[in-house]
Amino acid sequence: MNIIENFKTALKSLWNNRLRSFLTLLGIVIGVYAVVTLLAAAQGVQNQIGGFVEDFGPRTILIMPGETDSSGTPNFAAQAAPSTLLVDDIEYLKTHADLIEQTVDYAVFIGGLATHGDKKLSGMPVGITPGAVELFSIKVVNGRDFTQSDLDQKKRFIVISEAAAEKLAVKVGETMSIGIEKFEVIGLFKIEQSLNISSSQGEMFFIPAPVANEINKSPQVNRIVAHAKTVEDVDRAITQVKEALTTKHGTVDFSVMKPTDILKTVDSIINILKYMVIGITSISLLVGGIGIMNIMLVTVAERTREIGIRKAVGATESAILIQFLIESILLTVIGALIGIAMATVTSYLAAKFSPLEPAITSSTIMIAVGMGVVAGVIFGLLPALRAARKNPVQALKYE
Repeated sequence: MNIIENFKTALKSLWNNRLRSFLTLLGIVIGVYAVVTLLAAAQGVQNQIGGFVEDFGPRTILIMPGETDSSGTPNFAAQAAPSTLLVDDIEYLKTHADLIEQTVDYAVFIGGLATHGDKKLSGMPVGITPGAVELFSIKVVNGRDFTQSDLDQKKRFIVISEAAAEKLAVKVGETMSIGIEKFEVIGLFKIEQSLNISSSQGEMFFIPAPVANEINKSPQVNRIVAHAKTVEDVDRAITQVKEALTTKHGTVDFSVMKPTDILKTVDSIINILKYMVIGITSISLLVGGIGIMNIMLVTVAERTREIGIRKAVGATESAILIQFLIESILLTVIGALIGIAMATVTSYLAAKFSPLEPAITSSTIMIAVGMGVVAGVIFGLLPALRAARKNPVQALKYE
């Protein structure tokens, strides 16, 4: 019996017991669905971060508080602590790092509830200079952005996201508050590319950075954005920045990164998460595989007489082994394909109705199908061996 005939026989057997077959492959369906859905979500986040980081441009140098570890990963705990960066660090860099442009921008995080009338909203207020906008990849769609004059005069202006404006029912030209501070809304923006995977990230407020320092009553800044004069100078410029700030601070209490460094760090974190996802969801595949082994053992017992007849007319042990292995693999592959189809629908709905944009890649599909095939071989091998080793005489006597 050739491979084609084996497939036909396997399909016929599965169809004749379709309800049992369906219930058996549910474990595989759920396992593959979980693997593909979670990997697609992780890949979507990775793609969004990649697009966000690429918007920085190849000459961008990002300076953050907290030292990186030996692997180059930023100290995220330091982001919650008081910043080690100060406004006067910017002027110091301009005079001690000649490979960067003279325009150096920064961002300052502030707290406070946004209010307008009886509407209240907890969002993300940030003080920025005009060039720091690239950190958030926004586009003003109504009104205007800040000018240098607004910053120099410490104007109480605010630019807010469309999502925040809708929830606060505020328009350009009206006044709103951040905490006890009042601001005139001069512009509305939309987020073109960001890590927009939670609602609060779409509810952002920008005010002039000097005003944010005034509100915080502190010269601390949370991000500094510089640009190397040329792409070729980026690495040397980073070295200059590190040396200058280390000299000024007397210690390395900051991180200096370029977009590719950020991307590598994020990629390594997400890849670890992917391996964890595969490991955790494999438990479901294990349960499904045990179910398949159980049902295949039952199938072998039910078809004992058929096996005896086939051996009596010349079928070899290897032919019987292959037949039942194909049946087991076919069962798991069908389950994998159903799981992939369900995950595709889920990913489409998630992309349509949420900020997340899951991405199912060819490697994800190969992993899912491969796991199905491996499960079919591993959990189908014992039943197939039992079928292949049956004594034809005793099998013919089986009732």
